[in-house]
Order: sequence, then structure tokens, then C-alpha cells
Amino acid sequence: MRAVLFLFIFFFVSYANCFSYELPLSGQALVNLVEGDVLLCVKGTSRNLKAGDRIMAPARVKLKDNSRLELVVPDGSILRFASNTEFKLVKAVANEGKRDIQVDVALGDCWASVKKLLGEDSSFQVNSPTAVAGVAGTKYRVEVTLNKSTSYRVYEGKIRVGYRPVSEKYVPGKKFVMPKRVQGPGRVAGPKRVSLQEWMFIVQRGYQFNITPQGRFDRPEPFDMQKDRQNSWVKWNLMRDKELGL
Repeated sequence: MRAVLFLFIFFFVSYANCFSYELPLSGQALVNLVEGDVLLCVKGTSRNLKAGDRIMAPARVKLKDNSRLELVVPDGSILRFASNTEFKLVKAVANEGKRDIQVDVALGDCWASVKKLLGEDSSFQVNSPTAVAGVAGTKYRVEVTLNKSTSYRVYEGKIRVGYRPVSEKYVPGKKFVMPKRVQGPGRVAGPKRVSLQEWMFIVQRGYQFNITPQGRFDRPEPFDMQKDRQNSWVKWNLMRDKELGL
């Protein structure tokens, strides 16, 4: 009986340790999981990432075919990236009850499980070439295609999405000012091109929001969450969230 109890405790602890993680220091992100080839590109050099590595912002990361990456940022939020994704970790800071996290996804698929906002001055942005998205206490997915079209799908909570002109040059650490006017999902008078100052949308749980490279958009519309959960990428992320207790 004691032997059986010992084995049970051993396997339970081992299983729990598989999904534990240590929060990184401020200014860094912790590589919690790597599958396949994932390259860290800094100052003209590149190397393969492995679990346990720390990425100092700013840095660029590229995932190759059949690869996945899971990062833990300083506030304990989780970011995951699918195969053939390219992104920049611009900022990763959290201290004294505040955070300043910024990731720019140039191409590919990103899943974000974001903890609740730490303070009024806190910022958590996962941006695409055509959109600026601020989030707090939510789960959502951003997909960027080769032509720089962007799609946001929200699974929990809500996100704020504003237009980011394609002409904007990447400047590490640069903040993009979100417009103040807020409106929920509603009817828009046809697709149109707008400036950053003209609009911002709140995209709620169960809604999808699409933006073209030229800044054209339609109103947020609901998507079939049950059907979407059958997508292998979505299914894997939901499984990982459950394993990590998120």
C-alpha cells in the first residue's frame, strides 16, 4: 500500500512539474515550451531557442515549419506562437503593480492568455502591421496573413483594437496612442479607410474583427466558437491553458 501511495505521489508531482513555470525578470520573457525550430534573431545573428531560455527585449523571433513557442511574460501572462510566425518582443516589463508589454506580430498566428490589468497606467499590446490591440484579462487570437490582413478572435473578455498605418516604421519600444473614442460591436456604414485618430473598437467575447492592409474593416461579427474549437491550433491552446490553470 505504501509503495502504491509513493508511486501516486511521485507521478502527481512529476505531472505538476511538467506545467510549472518560473516568472522571468523584468525586461525579459521566459521560453516555457518549444516544439520544432524557433530562431532568436538579435543584431544580425540567430540561434535556436530552447525551453528555459530568456529573451531580452527588444528581439525578433522566427518559427519554422511544424514549430510552436510558448512564452511567459513578466506579469505571468502567456503568449503562444504557431508555425511560420514572425514577431518582435518590443517590451516586457512588469513591476510595482504595473506592466508594459508589447509584441508586434509581423506574420502568423498568436494566442494570448492575458492576466487582469495591474494598474491604470499598465499596457499590454499584441499588435499586427495594421492594428494596435490593447488587452486586459482576456484570451484571444490574432492571425496575420502574408498580405498583412489581420483577424482578431476573442474567446474571453474583450480587447481594444485601433488602426495602425502600414507606413509606420518599427521603432523598438515606441508606443502607439490609442484613440479615446470607444464604441462596442455595432453597424458600420460600409468598409472604408480611416486614420488612427478616427476609430477604435471594443471587440467582445465571441466576436471577430478583420482589418485589411489598407485599413479597411467591417463591423465586428460573431463567429462560431464551437466550430472554431475544432481548429488544431485553437484546441491545443485551450488544452495548454487548462494544463497551466489559466
